Amino acid sequence: MSAPDLRRASRIALPLAVALALCVAWEIAVRMTNSHGLVPLPSGVVATGWALTKSGIIVDAMSGSLKRVLIGFVIGGTLGIPVGIAIGTVAALDRMFRPVLDGLRSIAPIAWIPMAILWLGVRGDAALFVVAYGAVFPFIVNASLAARWVDRRLIAAARALGANRWMILRAVVLPGAMPMIFTGARIALAFAWASIVAAELAIGIKIAGQGRSVAGIGQLMVETLYVKRDVDALVFYMLVIGIVSFLIDIGLRRVQRRMLPWSAG
Repeated sequence: MSAPDLRRASRIALPLAVALALCVAWEIAVRMTNSHGLVPLPSGVVATGWALTKSGIIVDAMSGSLKRVLIGFVIGGTLGIPVGIAIGTVAALDRMFRPVLDGLRSIAPIAWIPMAILWLGVRGDAALFVVAYGAVFPFIVNASLAARWVDRRLIAAARALGANRWMILRAVVLPGAMPMIFTGARIALAFAWASIVAAELAIGIKIAGQGRSVAGIGQLMVETLYVKRDVDALVFYMLVIGIVSFLIDIGLRRVQRRMLPWSAG
């Protein structure tokens, strides 16, 4: 094995060895202190995770959450990108709407959960509203900044060649803004994912014990906490949430590199 191969292998093996050693120490500490029930066991997390995966429970819950995240993310982008481009290119619109948008942006998405439940009920629409609200502002902020930072010399050159406002927007502003819009999309997706978990946790607390079906990962976590008291399953759900978020971010970065190769890195 060559030296570069050894270095690559060590970059993978060393973190795995450290994680394995920590899990073994954790397992021993929990068993020696008889604290299982309050503190999860790594072996219990693995066993519970395997059982939940085989039964399809985690797949059903995650598919429900991911569907709402995707819909909310698309709504946020559909509303946020045009609004951001508009206020980034038209100074009058920026002066009119920037204070209102900044005021709304300062309100955390989870603060809207009670009103969303009151307006839309506890099934899917309340959580979807919170997700869309959390996703829209990163799109607006990044799109407006990107449009404002487009090289004015390119715009002047397009005007000199006879381009109208729509042509400049389509051929100059949008291509120049796309790298920052993709960055905003990654931030929006992180906000959307955090918002869906928080919204489903709150909704799950409201419907816990009412015999309603689990509709998302957050509600599944609440049911596990209040009904089953299974800390191993809770940690498994937390790991799944982190892994899914990581994979989604990797996917967005790959899409960005494929669509905008000049902005890679």
